[in-house]
Amino acid sequence: MPRVELVTSILTAYSSNVSPRVHKVESVLNREVILKLVETSAYQELPAVLAQTTNFSLYANGTGLTPGLRLFYGDGQAYVGPKAPSFVSQAVNITLAEQGDKYAFVVTPERTMSWTAQPSMMVDMNSDAFEPVEFIFGNETAATSSSASGFGLYGGWAFHKNEAGTVEMKFYATKTNESDIYLIRWNSKATKSVDGISVSLRTLAPVAITA
Repeated sequence: MPRVELVTSILTAYSSNVSPRVHKVESVLNREVILKLVETSAYQELPAVLAQTTNFSLYANGTGLTPGLRLFYGDGQAYVGPKAPSFVSQAVNITLAEQGDKYAFVVTPERTMSWTAQPSMMVDMNSDAFEPVEFIFGNETAATSSSASGFGLYGGWAFHKNEAGTVEMKFYATKTNESDIYLIRWNSKATKSVDGISVSLRTLAPVAITA
């Protein structure tokens, strides 16, 4: 089977909801494998697989985390957890959509907000940064080291592609002072951070597998 067809068949099987048992393939087709697939020439040949035409939610998965904590907006930053933390003044569940011309993740709140525009996800690309993933509105000015473009999905995994063309999944979760609520950060450092948990952000919510 040609490589592109093989990759397509793997991702189609993985992303479908035909059976909960399909998702046990995660132990084999993990984040590192996805990164390798994205970096191959097959990445350029699979626009249909990469495209996400509908709004989606993101869920965090990582060692030590309750599986599938949902990502939400809190005072301009990205959090995951079962509920909004008490220390933020404005929190809302969100869905995102890929804005193809800018490769941006554009936010839609799940209830009416007083926003004048839809914000986009943004990460700090400074080489030594370990900063929160943020959301920036169109009328705001981002720091020169920050990027609100280059985002995409591959088989349901969220990634960021930097200006050098390197595909990265450097999302980390750091604890807050409230149980099961984490701030999502982007780790631009070359080394693994000891201050957080490496996580993948996926569009697929966890599915309980029963005997």
